[in-house]
Amino acid sequence: MHERLKQAAAAIDPGMSAQPFAGALVELVQEPAGTGGFVVLHRWAEILERHFPPQLPAPDHTTE
Repeated sequence: MHERLKQAAAAIDPGMSAQPFAGALVELVQEPAGTGGFVVLHRWAEILERHFPPQLPAPDHTTE
């Protein structure tokens, strides 16, 4: 099943808006294999930040 998920995610066009969701899902499904069946909280955060990087404000941005 994991292999089918990876193949389906690989078939998604990188420009599609669903691609980050598919990539994160593949990693989250794969992760428990090495951790006894659970994804620890810090790994969730690492995976999600990799696929959905935070949008930081521009250094010259002001609220005025």
